[in-house]
Amino acid sequence: MDSITLAFDINLNVSLQTGDVLFYKDALEDVYQIGAVTALSLTTITCDIDPTTPRPAVGSFIFFAKNSEINISGLTGYYASVKMELSGNAKKELFAVGTEIFLSS
Repeated sequence: MDSITLAFDINLNVSLQTGDVLFYKDALEDVYQIGAVTALSLTTITCDIDPTTPRPAVGSFIFFAKNSEINISGLTGYYASVKMELSGNAKKELFAVGTEIFLSS
């Protein structure tokens, strides 16, 4: 595995962390995975890159994705319990039950 260091004129996004995966989009709109970030500073990113992956050119759009194995959370102590009761003796039909949940890390 090779290593590549990308330098920028501006400070990097503060949410970028070691282990995130870096990508780039070239002039033909093709997206390539560069690799996992191994080191970073305020204006540089160093990451692994496969020797066969084309290198990004100056002006390529660089973006990253969080590591989904690390940044997915689950229920860790919070849960909901629901009890439904019918009132009266008349026949009733439950049309729908909904909830709003989302992943947060």
